[in-house]
Amino acid sequence: MDVIEVKAAIKGDRQALETLLKDHYQQLYKTAFLYVKNEADALDIVQDSVIKIMTKIDSLSQPAFFTTWAVRIVIHTSLDLLRRPSRQVLTEPLEHVEARQGLSEDSRLDIYAGIAKLPEDLQEVTVLHYFHGRKVREISLITEEPVGTTKYKLHQARGLLRDYLEGGEFHEDE
Repeated sequence: MDVIEVKAAIKGDRQALETLLKDHYQQLYKTAFLYVKNEADALDIVQDSVIKIMTKIDSLSQPAFFTTWAVRIVIHTSLDLLRRPSRQVLTEPLEHVEARQGLSEDSRLDIYAGIAKLPEDLQEVTVLHYFHGRKVREISLITEEPVGTTKYKLHQARGLLRDYLEGGEFHEDE
């Protein structure tokens, strides 16, 4: 990512902002899809998030964290949609999400089902770490939590997923 381009976008350069959004579109879409699990809602979330990014770009204080900031907007927009009372969850095949090497389709589906059963806060750190390759420190910045809390949540999520994959259910009393 070009920090100079981000700085230009912050100063009002629409072309620079458009380039940034095009460059990050797939990542933003994949993040939204991992949360809502259907294409239509993911596209709506990305559209809403792009509008938020465009209107709030001037509030970004650290240009080097543009990607982190944009992903955070998508996550919050996704969670807002999921919290709506009339929300109906429609799931689609997960071919929109890149396949992980060495995993069968069944294994991937089991992992996605397990992630979907995690509490929201554990889903968030799991998706950021394993699907976006974010380091613990970056995740703690996104979630605005201490690094230790983020590490604990990742540890807890791994344990719950392991339990789910081994026995089909979570054992939260560990």
